[in-house]
Amino acid sequence: MNINAKNAFQALEDMQLKNRVKQLEFDNAELVVKNKELSDRVKLLASRTPEWPKGYRPTRRPWQEKKKHEQRH
Repeated sequence: MNINAKNAFQALEDMQLKNRVKQLEFDNAELVVKNKELSDRVKLLASRTPEWPKGYRPTRRPWQEKKKHEQRH
């Protein structure tokens, strides 16, 4: 191969790599925006008080409470 052909291939490879970098930067920017939106949504949902169905009363059970089938023995 002559010098001009090598330079042409080098230039083509450089253009392809630059286009690839641009595409990856664009994808990264989109993901950053989406991540920020989801992060804000998680913060909002995590800070809300839970909404229980009407008539439901949650009860806390002691940590070491034994099951009924274990108490029979």
